[in-house]
Amino acid sequence: MDTETGSQIAPLSVLIVNPMGGDGWGGVERWLMDVSRGLRDRGHRICSAGRPGSAWLARCESHGIPTLAVPLRADFNLRQARQISRFIGEQGVDVVATKLHRGIRAAGFAAKLSGAPPVVAFMGLVETREGLRYRLTYELFLDGVVTLSDAMRTEIIERGALDPASVHAIPYGVVPDRYVLPDAERVAAREELGIPLDAPLAVAIGRLNTQKRFDLLLETWRSVRQRVPTAHLVIAGTGKLGPQLVAQRDRLGLGSSAHLIGFRRDVPRLLAASDTLVMSSDNEGLPMVILETMAAGKPVVTTLVGSIAEQVVDGETGTLVPKGDTAALADALTSMLGDLDRAREMGRAARERVCRLFPLDLCVRRTEAYLSSLRKGRGVSTPPAP
Repeated sequence: MDTETGSQIAPLSVLIVNPMGGDGWGGVERWLMDVSRGLRDRGHRICSAGRPGSAWLARCESHGIPTLAVPLRADFNLRQARQISRFIGEQGVDVVATKLHRGIRAAGFAAKLSGAPPVVAFMGLVETREGLRYRLTYELFLDGVVTLSDAMRTEIIERGALDPASVHAIPYGVVPDRYVLPDAERVAAREELGIPLDAPLAVAIGRLNTQKRFDLLLETWRSVRQRVPTAHLVIAGTGKLGPQLVAQRDRLGLGSSAHLIGFRRDVPRLLAASDTLVMSSDNEGLPMVILETMAAGKPVVTTLVGSIAEQVVDGETGTLVPKGDTAALADALTSMLGDLDRAREMGRAARERVCRLFPLDLCVRRTEAYLSSLRKGRGVSTPPAP
């Protein structure tokens, strides 16, 4: 159903082309997967192309999504493009969705060979670039961009690489009830992690890369522990900086209070066990983990980057600090972990906000309306309002 006109939206066939290989799984993967499953639940057909052996293809297959394994290493490989083009024809694809410049070029080239269904890029960060190569990428192969917030849309447009009419903000969402767990789960998670039930606990979740600034967080944690001696920090995630962060933790003497636990699939349990999420990033879009934390009824201590201010209300649902400011981050964490009653009050406000503004169903319906408008004709300036 078109949420603006009340008319029925005809079923779409959507191909997701994801060039992420290996065990790569980030926010955009989660976004694409949740939207894909939501669209399928609303009667649309979803299929996917990805690199052989990738976490993305494995997850698609586990959800019963038809898949095509292609290398996606070269932008304009004719054999690869023909494979994807045939798949587009077999699946009756109306719209192609992708990520990253490699995905735009590989998907766009294949789409041209198959009759040119529109191609949409999902951008979890502001990823447009200057230069002839990128201008041609956008002009030849891209029909639209979906990003996560009004602030990101404005920044993308201000860079001047894309037609403003082609850029659309559709905030991501979560299913809040998935993050309400019985207290027994909190107890079990803490016991598994070796953290006392009454110890203040901050959790950080994300890939161990330079963007997330976990090195800065560990430096900050030394100051927090001096002021809240019983506090614990859990960092969940994998990445190339893992060994360096372990070495840094040990060098700082934080081994008994800072736990690097690797990749976890049980994010709701970790959040249930926590008292606050902490994010120390230098760059973000609209982080899904913040929405998950809010849905779990927990506050957030985070650097003020990207569109986080559209998620977190400073002083009401969490605390915002300048990026790179270890003193401000330490003060905010100390204040949050030193007054757990206040933290719980902020967590209740956070849950109310996410239930009201960021439900996944709203994101799916807005995406459905936008993709349907592309199928009807290109150049649509605004997706129908929910």
